[in-house]
Parts: sequence; structure tokens; C-alpha cells
Amino acid sequence: MNAQVAVLKAKLLGATELAATRALTWGLLSFVFFCLPIFNVLSFLAFKRAQASAREAGAPLPTRATVGLLCSVVTGIFCVVCWVWMITDIRADNARVDARKAELSKQIAAHAPGPELDHPFACALAELHVLTNGYDGSTNTGQFRDVDCAGAVTVKNDRAEMPDFKFRTSSSDPQKAATICFKLGARWFVQEARATGCELK
Repeated sequence: MNAQVAVLKAKLLGATELAATRALTWGLLSFVFFCLPIFNVLSFLAFKRAQASAREAGAPLPTRATVGLLCSVVTGIFCVVCWVWMITDIRADNARVDARKAELSKQIAAHAPGPELDHPFACALAELHVLTNGYDGSTNTGQFRDVDCAGAVTVKNDRAEMPDFKFRTSSSDPQKAATICFKLGARWFVQEARATGCELK
């Protein structure tokens, strides 16, 4: 009977050591992949296995199991904070863009109809177009910011262009330059925003 108890205790101690090592391993990996909480969950489960087998064996819980759990808790909190920050930042960006689009729409609607395309009107049309439709295949319109509308407007018949329309796609990126192509229908509108000049007829 004593031999059987000793064998069982040895198995439990082995399971405890293995689970503790896994808890530490998963906990350390959670620092590398902190945006993926799967390693935090694995570390917690391994800690619970180590805790249960250690209790059953009547042995102390290995320190590395606790260290692994603490690592996974720290990275789990960091992961939650990062996701909250990202969601808050995206919502703030969307609110900024919506407010700016509403302001530009009012400015455009207040402009008198007719064949005149003055610079402020052209800038408002250009910025609203970029915020709504993106540029050069990009649909992440909420990223556009720091608009610099310095180019002169050239009108030829029912077409017009405005070069040097500059903006940033993020706060850390350098400014991009575009040429805005306009067309006159019932009133002026932006046909496209492109990297090269427009085809004026």
C-alpha cells in the first residue's frame, strides 16, 4: 500500500511540475502575443492543473506556476487596455470625420450655384471627396487628416484641376500630394483624386 501511495504521489508531483512549467511557458509567451489572449487562458488552465495536483499530492505549488499566472494576468490587463484604447481612438476618429464632413457639406451647400469654381469652394469639394471616397484605392477614410489645400485652381471649359492638395493618412506618416480633378454638371463636383494631372479638354 505504501508503495502504491508513493507511486501515485510521484505521478502527482510529476504532473504538478509539468503543469507549472507549462503555466510559466504560456505566461511568458503571452508577452510576445499579448493581443491574442489564448496564451493567457492556457497559462491559467495550466496553473489550475498544477494547483490541483499539488494539493492532491500534499506538496507546495511550484513558484514558476505562480509566476506564469502573474505574467498572464499582467499581459491580459495590458491587452484589454490596448483594445479599449484602439476602440476609443477609432470612435474619436470617426466622430472627427463625421463632424468635418457635416461642416464641409454646409459650406458646399451655401455656395451659390453656377460655373464659378473659386478656391475655397474647390478645397471644400476636394476634402469632402477624400474623406468620403478615399484616395488611391484606400478606403480607410477616417485616417485622412492635416489637409493643406495650397494648389491653384485651373479651369478649362467644364473641367478643372487643383494640384498640390496635401494630406496625411496618419499622424506619423509624411504628407501625400494629390491632384484633384473637377467636372461641371448641374454644379461642380470632384471627378477623382489622383497622383498625376487631370485631362483638361
